[in-house]
Amino acid sequence: MRVLWLIQSYEVHAFDLLADALREHADVELVRLDANEQDDLAATFKRFDFAYYDRVMTTLRTKKEMRQWRVLRTVPNLVVFEYDACQNYLSGGKYKGRFSRHYRRLGRPRLIVSGAEVAQRLAAEGFDAHFLPKGFDPRIIYPRDVERDIFLGFIGRLDAKVYQERKAFIERQVGAHGLQVLRTAPGEDYAHSLSRIRIFVSADIGLGEYMAKNFEAMAAGCLLMTYNQGELENRATGLVDMCNVVLFRDESEFEDKLAQLVTDPSLVERIAVAGTALARERFSYDRMGACLANYLRQPLQPLSTYLSWRDRLGF
Repeated sequence: MRVLWLIQSYEVHAFDLLADALREHADVELVRLDANEQDDLAATFKRFDFAYYDRVMTTLRTKKEMRQWRVLRTVPNLVVFEYDACQNYLSGGKYKGRFSRHYRRLGRPRLIVSGAEVAQRLAAEGFDAHFLPKGFDPRIIYPRDVERDIFLGFIGRLDAKVYQERKAFIERQVGAHGLQVLRTAPGEDYAHSLSRIRIFVSADIGLGEYMAKNFEAMAAGCLLMTYNQGELENRATGLVDMCNVVLFRDESEFEDKLAQLVTDPSLVERIAVAGTALARERFSYDRMGACLANYLRQPLQPLSTYLSWRDRLGF
């Protein structure tokens, strides 16, 4: 199987490592497109003989893909690998419903998304959708031999509109429990800071899936204490409350479980160790190649089967 994978040149995820893992199962050509190349996909695509590849997978800037759907629809054997499809279902979000419309215009390509419930909802709309969780780069993120001098910590964005519920929750814990919110540079600074945190508090409230920071925190040896995204997501990711993670649905449950952790350091250690093992097994990019290859290898539905007259006319 020959795969062409087009990604952003400024991609923050370690897709080079995931591509290496995929190469154990397929012939993969990973190509980074800069902003200008993504702005004019019609010109950029002239560089490629798509007939040579069994699959053409894209992970490009969402708004640029959506603007150029007519060009993308001409790509044969198209697979869209998308980390932001959860925004399709966020109430009040600017992308609510727009991913579904975009994928219909493309003729319903195969979709690989990072939320189990998102994949299920897209499948219910008739899309060929599959779940692959977000991952982490084990070359950088692992338990460091440093003192965990921050009992409760968080590293991440709070300013974006989509994170307003996260922001409100985290800020309340700053006042109530002395949670430390850190600002770090990406890479080594971020990874080193994660290893200083004993309990990483995550609050991806309203997002419907687990963001990459959850798995990065687990991989770094933190105990992950995170908002519960529901039974479907937990089964799909292998998260088990009070075994390899601590889950909460509201502030009261957070308070109760935090109190239990404060009084039982051995419990904190056991959950953290189990969480690190799970992260290494399930979310490390170098371990995810077989699953991705399986999704790519499955037969694709012919484009003509999907396009209605409204799709053909661009409605």
